[in-house]
Amino acid sequence: MTMQTKDQQVKHVVEGLALGVLSRGVVRVAGGKIDMELAFNRAWRSWAPYGSFPAIGGISAGNQIWLGMGKSERRTGVRAGWANHSEPYLLNGFEQWSTGECLEFLADDRASAEDWVTLGDLLLDGLKPGHVHTHGNR
Repeated sequence: MTMQTKDQQVKHVVEGLALGVLSRGVVRVAGGKIDMELAFNRAWRSWAPYGSFPAIGGISAGNQIWLGMGKSERRTGVRAGWANHSEPYLLNGFEQWSTGECLEFLADDRASAEDWVTLGDLLLDGLKPGHVHTHGNR
């Protein structure tokens, strides 16, 4: 795969992260910027494929993803995004797809569908239990 720009890598990870948490039934992640950044930084360091995205890293990884989440509502060419940095969703035109189908479409030589679910799990594990809202506990 051709080396992507930093923005393209962030876009890819933001989409994968949204799909990963959507696969677990998450509809909203509360807590705000600092909680999300810290949870992402911990998740990122633990996620095996992180090296496939060399432009994302260091202590600013969480901030890079937070900024990317803010841009995701305006992005094209993606299947999933984040509303208000906290609500993962499938973009228009992909609501008829399953999260699994979207994950398979996103999967490539850098990260498999299972890898994106793992990143989502790692993020959710780093958040306070009351900050993760699923279909059952809105």
